[in-house]
Amino acid sequence: MASNPAIFAFRCQWLMRVFQGSPAEAEQESFKKPRRSERLSHSQRPDSEPHKKTPISTRQQLPSPLTHQASDEIETGEAFIKEETATPPEGRPSQVPHRDPDTYSQILALSSPPQDTQPFPTQPLDPNAPLSDEVEDEVKEGVWGYLFPMDPRYGGRPLVMRKRIACPADNTVAEAVGANSAKTVRRGRRSLIKDEESFDERKAGGLPSGGYLIGRHPECDIVIDDPIVSNRHCLIFTENKGNDTVAILEDLSSNGTFVMEAMVGRNQRRELKEHDEIALLDKARFVFRYPKSRHTSAFLQQYTPLEKLGKGHFAEVYLCVEKSTGMRYAVKIFTKTPGVEERSKNEGLQQEIAVLMGVSHPNVLCLKDTFNEPNAVYLVLELAPEGELFNFIVKKQKLTEAECRKLFTQLFQGIKYLHDRNIVHRDIKPENILLVDKDLHVKIADFGLAKIIGEESFTTTLCGTPSYVAPEILAENRHRKYTKAVDVWSLGVVLYICLCGFPPFSDELTSRDFPYSLSEQIRKGKFDYPSPYWDPVGDPALDLIDSMLIVDSEKRFTIDQCLAHPWMTMNTPGVNDSTNGLVSGLAGLEVNRRGVARERTLLSSINTVQIANRVPMGDDKSDLKIYAKNAKNSKTPAKKEARPADQREAREFVEMGGKGDQVLFGEDDASNYTKNDIAEAAAVKSKGKGKAKGKANGR
Repeated sequence: MASNPAIFAFRCQWLMRVFQGSPAEAEQESFKKPRRSERLSHSQRPDSEPHKKTPISTRQQLPSPLTHQASDEIETGEAFIKEETATPPEGRPSQVPHRDPDTYSQILALSSPPQDTQPFPTQPLDPNAPLSDEVEDEVKEGVWGYLFPMDPRYGGRPLVMRKRIACPADNTVAEAVGANSAKTVRRGRRSLIKDEESFDERKAGGLPSGGYLIGRHPECDIVIDDPIVSNRHCLIFTENKGNDTVAILEDLSSNGTFVMEAMVGRNQRRELKEHDEIALLDKARFVFRYPKSRHTSAFLQQYTPLEKLGKGHFAEVYLCVEKSTGMRYAVKIFTKTPGVEERSKNEGLQQEIAVLMGVSHPNVLCLKDTFNEPNAVYLVLELAPEGELFNFIVKKQKLTEAECRKLFTQLFQGIKYLHDRNIVHRDIKPENILLVDKDLHVKIADFGLAKIIGEESFTTTLCGTPSYVAPEILAENRHRKYTKAVDVWSLGVVLYICLCGFPPFSDELTSRDFPYSLSEQIRKGKFDYPSPYWDPVGDPALDLIDSMLIVDSEKRFTIDQCLAHPWMTMNTPGVNDSTNGLVSGLAGLEVNRRGVARERTLLSSINTVQIANRVPMGDDKSDLKIYAKNAKNSKTPAKKEARPADQREAREFVEMGGKGDQVLFGEDDASNYTKNDIAEAAAVKSKGKGKAKGKANGR
């Protein structure tokens, strides 16, 4: 218990020290925060002395809610300016951005500095907004894709891909031909070539193709100026697949086009997916994006099919009307049928779509839209109201030189456009040349066998129509190599037919005196210009055909040489331009090609073409003619003229010995020629042999 008084005294001293406080402790207590009760009591007494502010410095600290600065300091903003950073040595610029007091004081009213990262945007974003500022409404503007360059050299903004119709206007066809093409006006040697080149330059900006091209050529939508990149490296276009709009990439180059690091391959296609990366070697990279809305309608929801226009080996062609505009088009329908032929048909169809989507020329048929549906594929094409050139030849039997010159000005310029883009048609014939109007404006159609080859490349596929194929196509597999020269050969055959009405090579020529089959005639270039069919045709036209039907493809004319030929420019042939007897040795031509008397079968004699229906087109346009060619029920045998003996009485018949009238001309059931042709041919034969045969002169 003795220690209890001592402990009690110690506690008393400690309590007195706490209540009274020492000087050092009192100084520390003065800096302590006042109690909450004291602050409340102080705020309730306005006449009392204000509480002392806590001495806090903001020179080295960030502002806090407890910082109570004077109003003049807030206006100047000096209290919130940090001390300047020391200037780095050796003049190196500082990496810390300094704040300007004048401008910084203006943003104090903001909730936070602009450099701060906001967790949520101040304004809500539209999830269906277009991916580019250039687009307001993706559906109305027909946007089907965006191409974002990963290299700023090829544009800092994405390429907006819209549906665009690559069909040139009607007046551009006449503009491409030229005003003087049908007149007998002499032109310069290279005038037609310059016409095509100048027209190609003028239309490059205004008539783009349906697809979007990437390459080195100026007409490409994205130009990549690098020698490794091809002129037209790849093509991106759209097609309707079910209820979606899909983007297709077609590789046009052998140098390499990659999608997600996988090489596509020349003449191969690949359907693009969202965020697919497209690379052209290591020179350029792009990211493809689809629009927010990809929904589309089926063919029958957008078009109404009408009359049937024709039928081919793989497809049927119908007239159709676009429901939204009322415009008329031709639709080519490929029905999907399981079998071995489905693969070859699909490859040809894909090739035709790729070629037509990458070109735009007044003399090349335009592809407007494609629909890939479960049961069929629909190609919506430009309409040619006058039908095939074949029908025109059958109706007229043959064309004049002026008509052929106007026709082939367009064909040569259209093929030149394709050849400049390394496209070989490979199936040029009158059935694949369509007439737009009565003024002989034409378009090249049916690119099912067309192929894109390199500038120095060749192809080896056996294809084409037998009467029009070049000799190098008929070579054996190991020796079969051909280039763009095969189109020149086919055009030469078509020019031959237009001027005389029958083909240069035919099985009907095979005989004991001429033991060559059709393929042998083509391989050896065995053809002539028989009389009287070629008598009215001038020598320059024959010289052009001779130059186009040369067996050696290296010596055969190119398209540029055809356009510069004197018959095309209507200039006087020079010594080196004539080969009919004057300088025939220069080109190795045979002098006896002209003047051979031989009966030939005209195409108009063995084919019947009738107008089955006429569809009004409106707007002062000519009616659409639907032809029926070689219909089974339309060709009725001609009624034979009654013989004089058929009208005689029996008594007269007996008085003449029962022989009746003697036959004046023998009946040749195999001949489809008119009597005038037979008479002219017989006269030529009689003059050449010195005496008439009994069958020809009636004896």
